Amino acid sequence: MTDTGAHGMLSRRTLLIRGGQGLGLLAASGVLSACGGGFSASSSSGGGGGATLTVVSFGGDYQKAQAKTMWAPYAAKNGITVKEDGPTDNAKIKAQAESGNPSWDIVVVGNDFGSESDAQWLEPIDYSVVDKSSIVDGYAQTYRVAADIEGTVLAYRSDKTGDAAPTPWADFFDLKKYPGKRTAWKSVGGGIFEIALLADGVAPADLYPIDVDRALKKLSTIKDQLIWWETGAQAQQYLESGEAVMGMVWIARAVLSAANAPITIAWDSWLSQEAYWVVVKGSRNKAEAMKLIAYMTSAGPTAEFTKYQPYGPVSKAAQDKVDPSARENLPTTHLDTQVKVNDEWWGKNRDSVNDRFQQWLLS
Repeated sequence: MTDTGAHGMLSRRTLLIRGGQGLGLLAASGVLSACGGGFSASSSSGGGGGATLTVVSFGGDYQKAQAKTMWAPYAAKNGITVKEDGPTDNAKIKAQAESGNPSWDIVVVGNDFGSESDAQWLEPIDYSVVDKSSIVDGYAQTYRVAADIEGTVLAYRSDKTGDAAPTPWADFFDLKKYPGKRTAWKSVGGGIFEIALLADGVAPADLYPIDVDRALKKLSTIKDQLIWWETGAQAQQYLESGEAVMGMVWIARAVLSAANAPITIAWDSWLSQEAYWVVVKGSRNKAEAMKLIAYMTSAGPTAEFTKYQPYGPVSKAAQDKVDPSARENLPTTHLDTQVKVNDEWWGKNRDSVNDRFQQWLLS
């Protein structure tokens, strides 16, 4: 499986969290049961004749956590039915919007979709319903509002790096100081260009437009020591096995790896990643969708979600509700060292840069 991101097939997040778990039925009572190849819902004694919302996510444990902490309690409290579907597919969002009669209402997408360039397929978020002031700065945008805050981090084998802990991202490229293989995401927009430029001395504020030549030149210095991964499971495997001494990995995989091997996460500099809620253009349930988004971005549900997934809550008020034992490895604890990826720039330049990247890989 490969990442296809903005090309509208399986998103990078799908690669991380689809685990082959059975799909299920979420009724207003919050009871889950098997439901063939997709998700659906029926009302229960608590559901009455209320609205039905179709919510689409990435599947796996991630979607199970959303159902448990967000959809089930909201449905039970408000007498509606939440019908689940998945996985997220950007091309399907576009096709449904263009049809004028979408079957999906709310979809969680990766940060490769939902910016201003995708306006024609999305409803603007209604900030008279969703409390924009309560959300971490920068994560409430015109056509999308963050579901959670994630990141790509440097994770390293502390048993192989010696007493001096490597720091991002210069040490990722320092083969003399830290000999051994590195593992990195084989995705043009996944951060590999950004970390190369950061290691080469470019300030975070000056990353864009990406200097492709400079980034590829820097990457060439460690090309023969790179092990490319295309799924989160691969990244985790390379670190846990010791085949790679360090890697650029998704935070969820880094946390899982650290539980199984002597692996440390470096938070000195990390790249932003997020999941976002969007509403499909033409949704017949737009008003109800905005109410559910308001609930899903509020303090209680977002804090509860961190019990099941190591992603930062988007609600400012949720930060103090998080279990202290989990707080250290949440991206929201380290926003001061976050390097923001420019989604708009990548949306416009991904294909052309990918052509260069593929040529470099084959050279």
